[in-house]
Amino acid sequence: MIVALMGLHINLPSQLPCSNFHREEGCSQASEEGFRYNSQSRSGLFARGTTSKLKAIFYAGFDYSITICPDASLGTDIQFTLSDAVDGTVIYDNNTDNKSPHMEFSCETTRNMFVTVIIPGGAVSKGKAQDGACLGILIEQIVTPKVGF
Repeated sequence: MIVALMGLHINLPSQLPCSNFHREEGCSQASEEGFRYNSQSRSGLFARGTTSKLKAIFYAGFDYSITICPDASLGTDIQFTLSDAVDGTVIYDNNTDNKSPHMEFSCETTRNMFVTVIIPGGAVSKGKAQDGACLGILIEQIVTPKVGF
């Protein structure tokens, strides 16, 4: 009986094709060496016309790099914003930055923020289910370098 139960073990992470999409080679666009992976990074299955929010904590004394890594089938016209989770103030909107999939910033005070990703809608065939594709949000960090005296 024990042998039979051990044979039924299912490794779920291997069955989730998007679970580590943000770790794919070429996703990182950090401007310099030394940025390290932040465990708040996430990936998921997205369909055209969807919006998703990721809540993350950004700590004082660190520089952050955020990169949106979409599957090619989602296109390159993906919008993302960084906003304060408490008052909703938009800190960054890639609509004002040629839809860049990457941004970097320094955090002077610890803040809860939302990274919001908006996938534009596409042509939908009547009577057919929309296909999904993977998208990752890669967050990397480095200690803010000391400058000056």
